Amino acid sequence: MKAENIRQLLLDLVKIPSVSPSKEESRLAQEIYDRLAALPYFKKNEGVLRLLPIEDDPYGRHSVFAIVRSPKKTPKTVILLGHIDVVDTAEARELADLAFDPPAYTRELTKLTLPEEAMEDLRSGDYLFGRGVFDMKCGVAVEIEFLKECAENPHDLEANIALLLVGDEENRSAGMISAIKHLERLQEEEGLDFVACVNAEGVAQRHHGDTNRYISVGTIGKLMPMFYCVGRESHVGSYYEGLNANLLASAVSMVLEGSPEWIDRAGAEVYPPPAALWHRDLREVYSVTLPARVVAGFNVLTVEKTPKTALEMMKQVAFRAFDMALERLKFSALKFSEGSPEKASVPWKPKVLTYEEVFEKVREDLAKEGASLDEHLKAFINGLPRDMDDRLKSIETAGQVLRFYGDKDPAIIVGFLPPYYPHRSNLRKSPRDLALMEAVEELISEAASSYGETLVVREHFEAISDLSYMGFQGNKDDLVPLAANTPGWGEVYDLPLDTLLKLDVPVVNIGASGRDAHKYTERLDLKYYLGAYPDLFRSFVKRVSKMV
Repeated sequence: MKAENIRQLLLDLVKIPSVSPSKEESRLAQEIYDRLAALPYFKKNEGVLRLLPIEDDPYGRHSVFAIVRSPKKTPKTVILLGHIDVVDTAEARELADLAFDPPAYTRELTKLTLPEEAMEDLRSGDYLFGRGVFDMKCGVAVEIEFLKECAENPHDLEANIALLLVGDEENRSAGMISAIKHLERLQEEEGLDFVACVNAEGVAQRHHGDTNRYISVGTIGKLMPMFYCVGRESHVGSYYEGLNANLLASAVSMVLEGSPEWIDRAGAEVYPPPAALWHRDLREVYSVTLPARVVAGFNVLTVEKTPKTALEMMKQVAFRAFDMALERLKFSALKFSEGSPEKASVPWKPKVLTYEEVFEKVREDLAKEGASLDEHLKAFINGLPRDMDDRLKSIETAGQVLRFYGDKDPAIIVGFLPPYYPHRSNLRKSPRDLALMEAVEELISEAASSYGETLVVREHFEAISDLSYMGFQGNKDDLVPLAANTPGWGEVYDLPLDTLLKLDVPVVNIGASGRDAHKYTERLDLKYYLGAYPDLFRSFVKRVSKMV
């Protein structure tokens, strides 16, 4: 893999503005497909290079799959994973379009106000700036060049090498979710044995001047707990006759936001606590009525929790929040009553329900009347704007179910919003997990002795990644609560749960170094990227190919 070839391919990939979601992703997928199709190996071997359609995709996007088979006729297969989409460039302002031309963007970047560290890196000449240079077309370029090398010399391979380049990773991972069904077919019908999945996503340097390089042997997971808070409407002049759903949602935030009880750990590594991403009053017009419905949604990073365990914890949060809100309201009513001839009272009691409980009660009640909740929701969801955010669709679906729920007392309904990313960890238990760690340790020694590079192991890749879908480390009971408690499951959002349970592929991320993914100062460390990194990537894949 020649440095100049890698650099030029990177620039060619970046030139296509494959912002997610858009049809430009398919243009890039086609470009990659055409380049590979021109190679003698793929001309000679029919069916080993494919464009995989993303299912039910409004943009008609595709992922790219290619495999170079070892002449040893082994089922052992190493997957090289990458995503070809990027986030938009709005932050770059007047240079937004130029961000897809990294050399020009790097030259012109002084026109923008830069943070001190970015300016220092720019002056050094060691960094290339631009959208996608770091996240993650740098890795895609190396993977493509490595696959080309394998296609030219397949007799050297100890295992089959498969390349999977997906779209939509920056949005809802629709590319990967569709692609794992293809992997399942290869596993079931062709007997391929996926011994490892190697991702090449760029890894951020920890601080300015950080010279360590990082390799992750797992990937972090993500849940989005939903708290649908139902209060009781009332004119603000009759405050104590109602219950402000904002009060309930605020109490949920006070209990869950930053909660140390929710922090997951892996050995010495500690991961960030929950953070509220949604807090929405569901009214569409202004009025002086206490809001009756508010939704709060949270980002929860996991390396231990499953949807099943999270749901139980969410119910506890909801009860604590309800108690907190009522305690405040009762104290307020007491103080109000001391100075007023009117005596205010608070009649409400804490009520917490799962979305599944509400859904099943409504389904049962409607069935008695000869109506189908499932058919009603399908028609309702199909009537929503196609480009509406999935989380809003899910919330709207929950609202439709509540329309038919007979009990109108205040309650907090707990469930999930999409998307869901399972965590994957190297548990050091299976022979393959142990073999992967052995390959990592050997690479660390090689990096130090041959290249003077310090390679540091991280238990989990901390940026959410498509590695999450290489198999679920748990049983079906851990996943079922996710499907049962996500409003619109199967219509708004879906995961092939059976496929997740059938796949069990050890994962690793070994990426180039850089900074500021998703920012206008996104940049790639060229010295490492065009120096030791391609050799270390190749060496690692070859080591993994020898795994039992």
